[in-house]
Amino acid sequence: MKEKNRDILSALVLIAVSAYGLYLTCEIPEPFRDYDLGAAFLPRLVLILIGALSVLKIVVTLVENRPDFLEKKDTSQFIKGFGTIVLVGLYCFCFRPAGFLLDTVVYLFAQILILVPKEKRKIWKILLIDVTATVVIYLIFTRGFAVRLPQGFVKFF
Repeated sequence: MKEKNRDILSALVLIAVSAYGLYLTCEIPEPFRDYDLGAAFLPRLVLILIGALSVLKIVVTLVENRPDFLEKKDTSQFIKGFGTIVLVGLYCFCFRPAGFLLDTVVYLFAQILILVPKEKRKIWKILLIDVTATVVIYLIFTRGFAVRLPQGFVKFF
């Protein structure tokens, strides 16, 4: 299948999914107060953005004038994308048993290793960013928003 056809088909699927999602959000009850956004606001916003970006993708694909035979397939991008999907799956699977802190530190470290080019990798910088971001996010959610995150077998704070 040509690249253009695949882009248009995936955009049409996303438009259909967002339209169905918008239909489903009609069943969410409206807020009691006038100044309250309600539970349906954010899902509707995300679904509208997905639909609008999909329409934009179709327009850009139709306007774009590139011959398909000149496209070079880059397998490194595929490997990075697949690696990211695997990491997110492992992150979700290990979230409760390992806890937020340990799971997020390991996930971010591996994700940065996948995405940063080999010549720009500095382990000390990756670890510094990784641990700092994890602790800051943990403190924002636990102290600022009072959200209980799973501690797993590592108990801090």
